[in-house]
Amino acid sequence: MRTRLYLPLVLAVLSGCAASPKMGNVIPAENDRYQVIAVGKTADMALASALYTAQSTCKQRGLRHIVLEHKTQYKGILAEGSAESIDKALAIILQQTGEQLPKLAADDDYRTSMQFKCE
Repeated sequence: MRTRLYLPLVLAVLSGCAASPKMGNVIPAENDRYQVIAVGKTADMALASALYTAQSTCKQRGLRHIVLEHKTQYKGILAEGSAESIDKALAIILQQTGEQLPKLAADDDYRTSMQFKCE
């Protein structure tokens, strides 16, 4: 009976962790500026990670982040958008056989480079 009560809680925690942005790599630059490089499965996820990293970096100093510029690029192995479409089609086909193939879309298909400063 207890496991039935805890299962929704565990699933909620796990889904929250998967949706939260990951910290990117921060590179200090001159004039109190920083560059962050973040990756994500989608362009929005990469940008969210870069913003989260900038916000966290400045918040540690008691300041707010100001984005100076940013650029997001697709770095996947196939044409942009095709990996996810192929993965979806294969999932439907392979549901019947029960076999699994590696996914073509990856968690680092998009890369965001962002310049920011703390004020």
